[in-house]
Amino acid sequence: MEKNYDELIGRVKSRYNPAAIDESRLLNESLRVELKALSGSKVMEYIKRSMQGVEPAYTQNTIVAGDKVKTHLKNNNPNLDYEYQGSVMSNTHIKGYSDIDLVQLCNKFYGHDSRTEFTEEYRKSNLTETQRWALLKVIEGSTYTGNADQDLRTMRLEAENVLGIIYNDVDISKDKSIEVNITNPKRKVDVVTASWYRSVKSTKSGDKTDKGICIYDKNKNVRLPVDYPFLKIKLLNDKDKSVNGRLKKMIRFLKTIKADSDIKIKISSFDISSICYNIDSLSYDYKPYYELVYVLQVELGKIIADDFYRNNIKSIDGTEYIFRDKPEKYSQLFILLNELNIIKKDLVGNNAITRFL
Repeated sequence: MEKNYDELIGRVKSRYNPAAIDESRLLNESLRVELKALSGSKVMEYIKRSMQGVEPAYTQNTIVAGDKVKTHLKNNNPNLDYEYQGSVMSNTHIKGYSDIDLVQLCNKFYGHDSRTEFTEEYRKSNLTETQRWALLKVIEGSTYTGNADQDLRTMRLEAENVLGIIYNDVDISKDKSIEVNITNPKRKVDVVTASWYRSVKSTKSGDKTDKGICIYDKNKNVRLPVDYPFLKIKLLNDKDKSVNGRLKKMIRFLKTIKADSDIKIKISSFDISSICYNIDSLSYDYKPYYELVYVLQVELGKIIADDFYRNNIKSIDGTEYIFRDKPEKYSQLFILLNELNIIKKDLVGNNAITRFL
């Protein structure tokens, strides 16, 4: 059954432009002209709009909201490090009023790869003196004598207290973050508590992008396995540039399909980004935007049909398998592919230009 694209276009416009600003002021001229030309084909217009990035004005206000929360936290505890992570920073979000993840990082201690790995790297002959000294500092570093988990718990509880005094709408019940809803600008800021993690790679490069973090789970009172959010952003940005912006278009499109489905699809933004990142660049790097629908259809079909292929898809940073030993995600792929198949059918049926797909 053909979808109601007038309704779907309205949803996309509402998400991307929640303040209903006149598009003649909001969009650049070339995009306005293209959207006008597509108005006779609602499915094409829906696809085009779904793949566009949120207008910078909205994204900037999201960062302003995060900065306000960061300022309050920093005034209370200036010795911590503060960083942003997530889809807003990679421009793969699909809402004007997007959430933003602010990470408060303890720098009194850090996790790291095994000293054996550091020692093996230190013995290599092709290191600079700077790299050698950086590795040696970890190898000869003393063990932290404090209680790392308790330190992070204290950070989390202090942040809850500070933010609860300043803001009216603060949710402290979540395991991994504090949800802060602020009104000016109207945004949600998720405050995550974490500690730094030094891999051999990040120690050698000295680049923050390569550093990992271990997020604190309040209810379990533990640090979770290492994650590399800044590396994910860099890798995604680099690949997107190499394919002329098409990677992020596909990510936004699948996120939009998920958001617009009448069925709740339990596939995370993390999963969607990893699926799209895994696609061979040569299969889409110069295709027009409407052909990306076909690229995604083929990819999801392959993931569903080929167990070996599916079970070897990794996250963007390569630290975990997306589908291996996670059978609950398999059924959700069928739902997402079914939504995609309907749009593909409507696209082919309504546009002579895509008959070859």
